[in-house]
Parts: sequence; C-alpha cells; structure tokens
Amino acid sequence: METAPRVTVLMTVHNGLPYVAEAIDSVLRQTFQDFELVIIDDASTDASVAWIRRYPDPRIRLWVNPRNRGQASSLNDGLARARAPY
Repeated sequence: METAPRVTVLMTVHNGLPYVAEAIDSVLRQTFQDFELVIIDDASTDASVAWIRRYPDPRIRLWVNPRNRGQASSLNDGLARARAPY
C-alpha cells in the first residue's frame, strides 16, 4: 500500500498554458519533497493538459473536468482528492 504524502499542493488551471510550466516547476523545486501536486484542469481549450502530462514526476496527480465548473468547484474537487493531512 502506498504511503500518503505529508503535504498536498493544490492547483487549478483553465487555459493557463503561459503560466502552468512555471507554476509546476516552482513547486517541484521546493526543498521539501514529501508532497503531492494535485492539479485540476477546468476544461482548458489550450494545450495546458498536454503540457502537464509531459512531467514524469509521480507526485503530480492530474484530473481534467469535462466541462468548465469554475475555480471554487475545482478547488473543492481537488480538496476531496487530496491524500495528505496538510
């Protein structure tokens, strides 16, 4: 059984291609490494999802909304998927 990470970092994205790589890279560069990065893509129509899927890091967990639900709903969905206590 897989051990839950200590911290969940939660990010929502909607057509964020110009910024998504910088945001992900910033999280991955942290000195603290016991985390998961939960990304909820809120039905982007740009290449955000394809770009996120390029990252081979197993700490990144991506979900894609089939339709745009808005940031608050996407954040709530991400919180429900978080495995860490913090």
